[in-house]
Amino acid sequence: MEKIFKHPKLIVGIIALITVFFALQLPRLVLDNNNFRFLPDKHESRIISDHFEETFGNSVSIFVGLERPVGTVFEPAFLKRLQDYIKEIGRLEFVGDVSSLMTTDYISGEGDTILVNDLVGDDFAGTPEEIADLQRKIASWDLYQGSLVSNDLSSTQILIPIDVPQTDAGKPAVIATLYKVRDTAREMFSEYAAVYVTGTPVISATVTEAMTDDIFLLIPMVVVILLGVLFFSFRRASGLILPSLTVMIATIWAVGIVPLLGMKLSLISMVVPVMLMAVGSAYGIHLVTHYLAETNKRALTIEEHKQVIFALLRRLLKPVFLAALTTLAGFISFCFTPIVPMREFGVMTSIGVLAAFIMAVTFIPACLLISGPLPVKLKKEQVQKFNFDQKIGEWFFALVQRKGRILFFILILTGIALYGTSKLIIDNVIVEYFDEKSDIARSDKFIREKFGGSKSVTMALEADSTPDLLDPKVLSAMDELSATLMEREPLVGKVAGFTDMIKRINQVFNVDESPEGIKASVVQFDDSGEFGFGFFDDAPPPTVKRTVSGNNFSP
Repeated sequence: MEKIFKHPKLIVGIIALITVFFALQLPRLVLDNNNFRFLPDKHESRIISDHFEETFGNSVSIFVGLERPVGTVFEPAFLKRLQDYIKEIGRLEFVGDVSSLMTTDYISGEGDTILVNDLVGDDFAGTPEEIADLQRKIASWDLYQGSLVSNDLSSTQILIPIDVPQTDAGKPAVIATLYKVRDTAREMFSEYAAVYVTGTPVISATVTEAMTDDIFLLIPMVVVILLGVLFFSFRRASGLILPSLTVMIATIWAVGIVPLLGMKLSLISMVVPVMLMAVGSAYGIHLVTHYLAETNKRALTIEEHKQVIFALLRRLLKPVFLAALTTLAGFISFCFTPIVPMREFGVMTSIGVLAAFIMAVTFIPACLLISGPLPVKLKKEQVQKFNFDQKIGEWFFALVQRKGRILFFILILTGIALYGTSKLIIDNVIVEYFDEKSDIARSDKFIREKFGGSKSVTMALEADSTPDLLDPKVLSAMDELSATLMEREPLVGKVAGFTDMIKRINQVFNVDESPEGIKASVVQFDDSGEFGFGFFDDAPPPTVKRTVSGNNFSP
């Protein structure tokens, strides 16, 4: 023991250098609350999601809802501002082809030709005739209703795809784009409509934004509370500074190692600094408390002071180690979960607890050896403190004498806790973390109530060949599935699929028919294997012609 602490200043210097090194890593920390990170690489849902992205492209989207306080969305000034907004955000990095009232395709028929035009042309001037024509087009296809425009015509929705894989949705550059989309909408529509912005990446970015604000509030708050408790407990500088400095160093080590290990901070790991402040301070407090009790009212020489510290270390090393070990065992169990953010949380807390223990048994003794013995000075406040401690001890001693009552009380609490456990609901709907009056909660509710919802479930059918996939029986089954989901599942807001396109083309090819009366099982193949649309007779399939290019159909 004496050999280890032969050069206490060297110990403090080494710890200081390591702390500075880890502190320099803090600016490299990355916050990423992307829900996709919670899925293990080999989980079935992750594999399926990756397959969807490889096959159909990226699926990260932002929903912007606009609600007119008075009137409808079919007003020239509003539509012109909507057009300007889409052009503005179209210049942003990562923004793909925007789907909105001003950019979606419209399918119509002319003789034997199917025309795919822009719903609103580039030369749109907002004349009464153009507005009336736009309203007619919207009313002609139910896929637009509840998707592009609300049923009461007071609101419209903009779907903004972000051209990044789901794994990258939480990167700072992507989040910056999300903020720009949101802030630009609020600025441009401040006089025209209420703005609601949501979507999975927006919710994750909002969580990151809120957690960043909270962490700058919580850490100073915990430090102040910790310092206050230590001050009223010890009334000495050593009792105030050493335990708090110890846990702060341990926290810097635990957080500073994150970028070195290629990890990121998440909703879970953001609580680590605050948690370590509370948990890790106990080990230093143990040593300082016993040290002050051993040296109180004693005039010690430097050599006697050293021996007191070494004896104290020998006596407390084992109990402090066991206390740290039990805490470490709990946190280290998270290191073996396949869920990445929880594993990162386990690594950080484990390192933090280990560092707090090391600081308690090395840094604190080294500082005490450097400072030397405390001057003997008994203050009135100290006498009051020790009397207070004695009263606390007497109260607990009297309490444990009532064994029967304590046991009965514990059994009652255990029963209540077990009953409460059976009522637990496992839920990970992040938007519900926010107050219902917050912007993100209100936006998510608005999109759910006015449109198809802000959360989507994607289903894909895969066949051995294109003719098999487009078999009339398969298409009929797809169409019936869509209808069944809309009719029987109250949580389903909108269902859109390939059969809606087929039914629309058949509708415009047979103008006198209604969409409900035209089935999806109308695909025909010619000798070359190409397919077209028509009825099961000898009528030739229509020619599909796009007259205006540049927009994607994705209402």
